[in-house]
Amino acid sequence: MSLAATIDVPAKASSPLRDCVGVDACRAGWFAARHDASTGRLRHTVFATFADLLAWAPAPAVIAIDIPIGLSDAGHRACDSAAKALLGGRRGLSVFHTPVRQTLASLDLPAVDAYRHALATHRAVAGVGISKQAFYLLKKIAEVDAALATSAADASRVFEVHPEVAFAARRAALHDQPLIGIAESKHTQAGHDMRLGLLPEAYRASAEQAIAERAGQASAYGRDDVLDAFICLWSALRIDSGVHVRLPAEEDAPDARLPRIHY
Repeated sequence: MSLAATIDVPAKASSPLRDCVGVDACRAGWFAARHDASTGRLRHTVFATFADLLAWAPAPAVIAIDIPIGLSDAGHRACDSAAKALLGGRRGLSVFHTPVRQTLASLDLPAVDAYRHALATHRAVAGVGISKQAFYLLKKIAEVDAALATSAADASRVFEVHPEVAFAARRAALHDQPLIGIAESKHTQAGHDMRLGLLPEAYRASAEQAIAERAGQASAYGRDDVLDAFICLWSALRIDSGVHVRLPAEEDAPDARLPRIHY
């Protein structure tokens, strides 16, 4: 599935050195927003598979995605705990801990047994259960994990982003506010409008276009998927220009091999 909708970015807007892509999981697969470095155009597209998305945005494109990258086989990831602490309050509670790698085996079981197996496995390994939200993302987590495990080139250009952290950082930068989570839920109109307003102007116009197109694509993606993909795109530009921040910071977790969330 490809929407192939485009919009021009104003000349005054900053242009990336490389193509930049923001991605969020959606019902039909993956909703992607792309800023072309050579043409200055924005595109938004839906792909059924992550492999199709990688082919659409080949290296050296920077891809920022709202999906856990780098699974643990022992317990909670430090980056998830750091995101929870940064957001605080209700938004912090919205960050689910990434399932341990051993839970991926549940995907081979019949649907009726899969969650029960994942729950028991997670408790045995990490000492706590697995949320339904995390479990429902297992297939997509596994899809990205497998793709990056087979390509060092792709693994070096695909970065994990948590949209709520990115929105909080964007608000803090624009309004000189503390970097804490947005209290209003993205599922409310007020929370939606606030996050839409935090997008750069050109991205906001493209996001509104994608949301308007949902009339014919309602089963493919939600308006939340659109906003999350575009704030991931904003994060991708920060990564491309080298001004992004990592969670946890190097001084807090100096092991470069640890998974990190970027914004």
